[in-house]
Amino acid sequence: MRKRRFIHGIGLATGLLLVLPGSVGAATNGESVAATQPYPLKDSTRFVVQGRRDAAAAGRNGNSCRMPRASLSLARHERAIELRQLSLNPRSCRATYERGVPPRSAEGSAREKPQSGDARSVGSEGVRALARGYQWSGYAKAWYFDRRTRRVVNSVRSGADWNSNGACIGTNNAWFRNFAYRSTGWFKVSHRWSFVNDVCKYVISSTNAHFRDRNFTGCSDGPVVDTYYSRVRFVGYPNGNQRASRTSRVEPSCAGRLTANLAIYRGPPPG
Repeated sequence: MRKRRFIHGIGLATGLLLVLPGSVGAATNGESVAATQPYPLKDSTRFVVQGRRDAAAAGRNGNSCRMPRASLSLARHERAIELRQLSLNPRSCRATYERGVPPRSAEGSAREKPQSGDARSVGSEGVRALARGYQWSGYAKAWYFDRRTRRVVNSVRSGADWNSNGACIGTNNAWFRNFAYRSTGWFKVSHRWSFVNDVCKYVISSTNAHFRDRNFTGCSDGPVVDTYYSRVRFVGYPNGNQRASRTSRVEPSCAGRLTANLAIYRGPPPG
């Protein structure tokens, strides 16, 4: 059995962490890296991650590649970090990723109005009241990007706001917000949200969500396509540090069209 390797951020202090069952290498033949992205990332790094075969999934829907859980961390002096999946080679189960700092305008776009109307918070008077009167604030965002239309088709945000005395968290607020681009046919099927905001060592917001488009072309066996976020988790610590993680998948395989992304931001969400 191969030992798992832990790869930390290279040239960035954000501490990106991906668990790999094998070594990192160059992209294999047949893998097509997307040439265009919605915006450039500063101090970006590209690397390859080895996934694993899932025999049960292959028999059910033809999408047999499962990638390891993606995780990002943010120190209290850092603003944001983003992780993009640029491509996936379904034959080798290797994916090419890019990591870097997104521009400040990345989260200010009006492209993601909450068409699903799916938002909730606890410990505050609502999502728009986030971070008012709090010492720390941040959130994790996971989303799927359509490379043909250059649109975010659905997304999940999990976040929190909290105070601390440097050693323990005091009054805090946890929240989530989901988005589906309904104009093109996407809608939310279900979600489940959990939070922990009554302990000293951390505040947690964690969201599961399922989205569907009944007429989405360009996948291995459509037209019905489902995206599953089995967990989008945000953790805030007493010293202001933050951690985010995402586990997600698309069924059936849409490796040539939809790519998975994860980002962690300091501060409240836009809008």
